[in-house]
Amino acid sequence: MSRGVSLDFVKSLYAKFIDWDEEMYDRETDTPAHAANTAISEDLGQVEYILTDKTGTLTENKMIFRRCCIGGTLYGNESGDALKDVELLNAVANNSPNVIKFLTVMALCNTVIPIKSPSGAISYKAQSQDEDALVNAASNLHVVLVGKNGNNAEIHFNRRVIQYEILDILEFTSDRKRMSVVVSDSQSGKIFLLSKGTDEAILPLAYSGQQIKTFVDAVDKYAQLGLRTLCLGWRELSLEEYLEWSRLFKEASSALIDREWKVAEVCQKLEHTLDILGISAIEDRLQAGVPETIEILRQSGINFWMLTGDKQSTAIQIALLCNLISSEPKGQLLYINGKTEDEVARSLERVLLTMRITSSEPKELAFVVDGWALEIILTRYKEAFTELAVLSKTAICCRVTPSQKAQLVKLLKSCDYRTLAIGDGGNDVRMIQQAHIGVGISGREGLQAARAADYSIGKFRFLKRLILVHGRYSYNRTAFLSQYSFYKSLLICFIQILFSFVSGIAGTSLFNSVSLMAYNVFYTSIPVLTTILDKDLSEKTVTQNPEILLYCQAGRLLNPSTFAGWFGRSLYHATAVFLITIHAYANEKSEMEELSMVALSGSIWLQAFVVTLEMNSFTFLQFLAIWGNFAAFYIINFCISSIPSAGMYTIMFRLCRQPLYWITMLLISGVGMGPVIALKYFRYTYRPSAINILQKAERSRGPMYTLVHT
Repeated sequence: MSRGVSLDFVKSLYAKFIDWDEEMYDRETDTPAHAANTAISEDLGQVEYILTDKTGTLTENKMIFRRCCIGGTLYGNESGDALKDVELLNAVANNSPNVIKFLTVMALCNTVIPIKSPSGAISYKAQSQDEDALVNAASNLHVVLVGKNGNNAEIHFNRRVIQYEILDILEFTSDRKRMSVVVSDSQSGKIFLLSKGTDEAILPLAYSGQQIKTFVDAVDKYAQLGLRTLCLGWRELSLEEYLEWSRLFKEASSALIDREWKVAEVCQKLEHTLDILGISAIEDRLQAGVPETIEILRQSGINFWMLTGDKQSTAIQIALLCNLISSEPKGQLLYINGKTEDEVARSLERVLLTMRITSSEPKELAFVVDGWALEIILTRYKEAFTELAVLSKTAICCRVTPSQKAQLVKLLKSCDYRTLAIGDGGNDVRMIQQAHIGVGISGREGLQAARAADYSIGKFRFLKRLILVHGRYSYNRTAFLSQYSFYKSLLICFIQILFSFVSGIAGTSLFNSVSLMAYNVFYTSIPVLTTILDKDLSEKTVTQNPEILLYCQAGRLLNPSTFAGWFGRSLYHATAVFLITIHAYANEKSEMEELSMVALSGSIWLQAFVVTLEMNSFTFLQFLAIWGNFAAFYIINFCISSIPSAGMYTIMFRLCRQPLYWITMLLISGVGMGPVIALKYFRYTYRPSAINILQKAERSRGPMYTLVHT
């Protein structure tokens, strides 16, 4: 029970240390780190796989409209900013039909709410940063979304006011990967379908005979630059077609069973034969410190999987920029693709064979798979993919849905890997909740991920400190505390067992109930709680040598072998306390209470020396807790011994006046701690671990060692 109470107490403090860490405070967004789960801080130090979202997690989620392709013409290639491209500005000024249609779709195909300030300036409130970037870009090109009042939208263009009625919104879903709106031009009465989405969701919907090769090439070109692409299209609807479809849409929307599936099926009946207008390309920059953080965490032995809804080329470019994968010749990227089961199976088999052959080579291998192939794999070839997951340290999964993200986390958990999932949006919640540890970033997509997670941070770079500093320290402290709690409880139990043999198994207890209670609650609990301040290495050394996290990942500080060591120590110390006490007072006419107090005192002396020996760093608070508590043991017992009705009247006074008592305490300490100190010295001097080597370097204040292999 005392062990459980102690662990719960220190774990709550671990969580507070995270909350109080000023180095994990994001001043840009005024966001501190927060630990919502107080029970798993030590698990942070054992993470083996990190599964991360891309947009808003690795990147800033600050979308900037950079380039576009309209009607086959590329804008922004020269300056890198389409909004400053003279050719595009001239096309807008000349009322180019394709350009105006493109900008109109950008301004209307969204759920953005315009907000007009008292000064007349217009700002936009958007659910997604992509929509915000598109609407602002259209506004900068003079197609300005001025207001939305109910189902009415107002656009200003070249001093003209254009009114539209929004008839229906076909919402974006992770399965459809597109959204559409049906609008009616209030002046002409014409009805239009405006659509935007990923290239794989929009380009196949082009009308028969439209040349889309230019758009495909533009998508690939922009993706190579790491830009996020969206395809925009539209078509005019007849009144009869719209009325018939609207009736079906309302029926599907009001369905009580399979509503989402029915709505998606009805949407497909309208979204076809589109006139593809063009491609937008949006820049989303990497967060500061992301490449360095990933590099250090990879050095610590943690494997990374990036799960994103972006296009494959975009995801690969971002992965290269953030050190997730290495370019040739240092690294090699293997592709799993295909549209049919046979194609995917052959591709998976080829990649798996390559992984098996080259797994022992120093070359960094990674694989990339898209959502379509992944769906087939998780349904038909899960066993082979599980083997691939074990062999691969890095993976890029593109065009994946929220459910697929959660499935991948579950797959890695089934392989007994400790997983951490990190994301920033609502589509990451399932993944975060499925992982052993969920980390949410308080980003521009709201607080859904942060509220669903075990830990929330302001930026991805804080993950390094969360794992290497807080996770590692928490694991080390918990490992010592849990094993020491067993040790101190077994010590007193073994003394009782040895006494029962001497007393003829009469059932008599050597210690009274008050002493046993005080032993667990007061005498031994307070010193060990100071382990929450113990640091075997400085934070700087830990971050400079991330490889030492292997000791936590491999469980080297808390396993059956270490438990056996503490078990043996408790048995040896109990034997030393009991035998020395019995032999020292064998010829003395001592009361049972005196013998009990001598044995209890010997145990307390050993506890103080053990905790002192196991501490790696000392602060005044630790010193006060250990030796102040030691002094408190005598003060408390002197007070109890002065009470006639306490059952221990004068015992402590009589014992402390006897030289034999102090000789016994010194003998117990010497016999008990001598072998422990000798063994510790031998290991530290002749068989040092990587941690011991770094400790020596710190204490000698010599050159800092950097461990390459541990």
